[in-house]
Amino acid sequence: MANGDEVKTGGAAPEAATSNFDAYVGTEWLSLDPDDARCRVDVRDELRQPYGILHGGVYSTLVESLCSYVTAVSVYDEGMIALGQAIEVSFLRPVSDGHAEVRAVARHRGRTTWIWQAEVLDAEERLCGIGKMTMAVRPAPGRLSG
Repeated sequence: MANGDEVKTGGAAPEAATSNFDAYVGTEWLSLDPDDARCRVDVRDELRQPYGILHGGVYSTLVESLCSYVTAVSVYDEGMIALGQAIEVSFLRPVSDGHAEVRAVARHRGRTTWIWQAEVLDAEERLCGIGKMTMAVRPAPGRLSG
């Protein structure tokens, strides 16, 4: 979470789908609201590619992590889980210092699929990337009917 601050969740428990990978990357959760989901990461050497700019995989990681996490906390109380199904990220501008922030909005919240639109912004709020994420929503293991 954001330095111990309360993260906006829209009512669901953020513990629904925590990720060791996000802790490794240093993802800071700002809002887990499907209408205004946000996360960011500080740019540091471990996340730069050889030319000194934020690696494109970090853009994609932030988009997927945010959309996955927010979908997961949104469907958790219904006994469902979220799984990444497809991702597309276009890189528009490099980020070389400060932070990168992803802001995403769930454009479709179906029973089995959620579709997200995301933007990657730098510390000056310039548009640096655009993403689309499709999430599969499925019954949590152990809750399958048989």
